[in-house]
Amino acid sequence: MEKEIKIAENNDFKELIEGKYVYIDKTLLIKEIIDNGDKSIMIPRPRRFGKTLNLSMLYYYFSNEFDSHELFKGLEIMKQEEKYLNEMNKYPTIFLDLKNTKMDTFEAFKDKYKDIIKSVYDKHDYLLESDKLDETEKEDFRKIIRKEEDMFLADALSKLLGYLKEYYGKKVIVLLDEYDAPILHGYEKGYYNEIIEFMKQLFVTTFKPEPIFSNVHKGIITGMSRISKENLFSDANNIIVYNMTDSKFSTYFGFTEEEVIEVLDKYGLGENFDGVKKWYDGYLFNKTTIYNPWSILCYLRNTDHELVTYWANTGGVDLLKNLIYNIEDKTNLLSEFHSLLEKGYVEHVNIDLRMELKSLKSDEDTVWTLFMLSGYLTPTTLIGNGEDITLRIPNLEIKKNLIKMASSWFMVDYGGRNFIKLLANHSLEDFKSDFEDLVISSLSYYDLPNNSESEAFYHSFALGLLTANNKLYEITSNRESGYGRYDVLLTPKVKDIPAYVIEFKLVTDESNFEETLELGFKQIEDRKYFYNVKDYEVIKMVIAFKGKRLKIETR
Repeated sequence: MEKEIKIAENNDFKELIEGKYVYIDKTLLIKEIIDNGDKSIMIPRPRRFGKTLNLSMLYYYFSNEFDSHELFKGLEIMKQEEKYLNEMNKYPTIFLDLKNTKMDTFEAFKDKYKDIIKSVYDKHDYLLESDKLDETEKEDFRKIIRKEEDMFLADALSKLLGYLKEYYGKKVIVLLDEYDAPILHGYEKGYYNEIIEFMKQLFVTTFKPEPIFSNVHKGIITGMSRISKENLFSDANNIIVYNMTDSKFSTYFGFTEEEVIEVLDKYGLGENFDGVKKWYDGYLFNKTTIYNPWSILCYLRNTDHELVTYWANTGGVDLLKNLIYNIEDKTNLLSEFHSLLEKGYVEHVNIDLRMELKSLKSDEDTVWTLFMLSGYLTPTTLIGNGEDITLRIPNLEIKKNLIKMASSWFMVDYGGRNFIKLLANHSLEDFKSDFEDLVISSLSYYDLPNNSESEAFYHSFALGLLTANNKLYEITSNRESGYGRYDVLLTPKVKDIPAYVIEFKLVTDESNFEETLELGFKQIEDRKYFYNVKDYEVIKMVIAFKGKRLKIETR
């Protein structure tokens, strides 16, 4: 067993390897890319599933800026045939990351893109000293660096590829990460038409379909979704898409079960496998079961190796909420969403992998597809063309994540009532009344089981309500304090407001509400859950429940 578990804070492959951080070897992806006969490919996967790290790996392997033999020493790609090793550091390579271009206006997007493309041009400013470029080309180059170019901004990448091809006598490898981030954000913010036209120009000039005009040796594009071909790829029809439903590349984004078992055993955590599987497994990419890589790494990083929620796909959450609440002529979608939280699955979906964003407001199947592509749902099985399939919540982490999201949505719907302020202001009767009313009205869709699953539901539901719009408390959950683990602790961030210890207790068939409330208070006292906030005024709260019935008491 190794004592230190080092987890990298970023997705730079070189820093990760040289820093001797935890790395699950995905270098055989390089072999797959070399063997793949498609000139340009797109690989859509959910956020934080290793796309950026994999592109960074490809960058260091192919780019002629480096000598990467030492960097890849001992990794699987170095054990392959000579023809693969001969491709190392052979090509001019461009890595363009668009994940941070989510701006509120199209003009702001263009300004951000100018910054990004300028940084790429800056790396190749040696071209200004070359006689391979004429004076007109050099002046265009300088305009990009000075961020003056606007009218032909979408062509800037294509121009740079031409300069590099002329200089090196070789076509360029292009790595484009999170291509759809600005498109989805543009859809949310109301500049969808403008961003689509920009991206269409970027794609058609960069990934030219005619081989004789192309400057691209290989193009690798990643994102969360495949925006409809009719909108974006009509003139760049040589881009081949490998969705999560395809067998190709299915093991390279996310961790396989074998990889998770190996890394847990390496760090002496093998006995925790069952819990890790319950929390972070469950995604189905073609026929491969996949674990959330971000959550596994965060779990390893956590000193106490707690099984808690680590992954939160913040990108697109507002879009999902708006779609659930505002879809046109589909009044049963909200009910189906509540049913999803209760049952864990939604049936009879025709997944639409060629997403037409304009249909999101009128087509339930497209909405559920977006939930799948975002990482919140996964197919139970993928057979045929994806028609009439069942999508399920993949694991406990995502279930808690969805419940927390839904709880915050319910709170906004509930007249904007801020539950955290009620507690801070000692308005305990209002808190009890409003919480009970909200449970009755919002959870009328649920038939909550009378077991530990309903306790987890209430726990997550309350956390969602308390976390929304919270600036007054540090909210922690399932942490050590005194002689045990409290359910929820509210530690004040400001003066003159009380701390809270909240305990959730299930009313069993052998007990009643009063007995259960007393048991909860006794547990708080005996285990001294209030130890970490003993310097504050402490209010103890027990929420006893049985199905949708509940009673709240404070002391």
